[in-house]
Amino acid sequence: MSKALLVLAASIYQVPAIEAAKRLGYRVITTDNVPTNPGHALADASYQVDTTDVEGVLRLAAKEKISGVIAPGTDVAVITASRVAKALGLPGPSPEAAAALTSKLTFRAFLRDAGFACPRVVSVTAAMHLDGSLASNAKWLLKPNCSSGSKGIFIVTSFEEVSSHLAASRSFSLDGECFLEEFVEGSQHTCEGIIEGGKVVLSLLTDRDTASTPYTATTGHRVPSRLPECIQTKALSTIESVMARLGVRSGPFDCDFVATGDRVLLIEITPRLGGNSLSKLFKAALGFDLVAYAVATACGDRYPVLPSTSPKPAAVRILGVEQDGRLTWNEKEAKLLAKQPWVDSLMFDVPCGSRVSPFVNGRNRVGEALITGDNRDELDAHLLEFSRRLALQAV
Repeated sequence: MSKALLVLAASIYQVPAIEAAKRLGYRVITTDNVPTNPGHALADASYQVDTTDVEGVLRLAAKEKISGVIAPGTDVAVITASRVAKALGLPGPSPEAAAALTSKLTFRAFLRDAGFACPRVVSVTAAMHLDGSLASNAKWLLKPNCSSGSKGIFIVTSFEEVSSHLAASRSFSLDGECFLEEFVEGSQHTCEGIIEGGKVVLSLLTDRDTASTPYTATTGHRVPSRLPECIQTKALSTIESVMARLGVRSGPFDCDFVATGDRVLLIEITPRLGGNSLSKLFKAALGFDLVAYAVATACGDRYPVLPSTSPKPAAVRILGVEQDGRLTWNEKEAKLLAKQPWVDSLMFDVPCGSRVSPFVNGRNRVGEALITGDNRDELDAHLLEFSRRLALQAV
């Protein structure tokens, strides 16, 4: 009997892991609380157990005699994956590391206590006693403690804005907790990679694009990064140090950070594949199948890592709109764009004319595109041309 892989969640961001597992010959089991998610139709068996229900997931994992468990593209299932892996003696990060890396408040406390650079954090209640910084229009981030996909995160500058967004932010937090984090002016980046033996052996560092204020949702990634080489080296060194302190010595990781001056501030890092089609960008830029690696190693199998190389210029653009309405785009231009040699792929999640919501978090995407170029300047020009010609909007 072939080995069985349990994939926690089955949305569009888990589909690549499901497809890779099937391609590698594994039996695939999926589970989440949305039976219509596309990944379930691809699986050999599917369940409707919520990915945060540790005991429920553990029971189905034992029933299916799984050889590995994976939580790609979602923070909220990482703790469950780690606990199931530990209970069944399977590869994976420790539950202690998973807990520290998926609770924003716990992670901030860890960074502070370990001496790493970290934005100032205060509770929503304590913010009422700040020395007027909110009232003086300083920027802060209102964040849910346990969430993913930029859900429930808002840039705020006043107590009134905190109050108006607080209920929404809390609704996205698994534990109902929210906090305020000092907004750090700088450039936004993501690092997707592999740690083996405590060292980053392969990585892709991106320039991250985000939605308009007050939202922070990822709208795309571009490589190669324009960050100076010394700052990129510092980011990788910081990632290694943080993971070493938490005992994470092997496996894939996904990290968001801010670079400001000569400082690198880690915002989030989790021992899993990233969302927002980062693995697709990884393969286009580096020629390495990160998803297949993550699937194989989760099942205890070896998957050789390629030597690190400079990334080919490429970008992933997550498509979304800025207002409620009926989705529309220039269908003639979309067909022409799809034939351009620099448009590697273009896909839509919903048909033209569908009613859609503003792109305020990852749930509101309507499609994606993978764009390439001969160099970074040409890549940026292609992205501008792509957006102009596609004319995606809601009316």
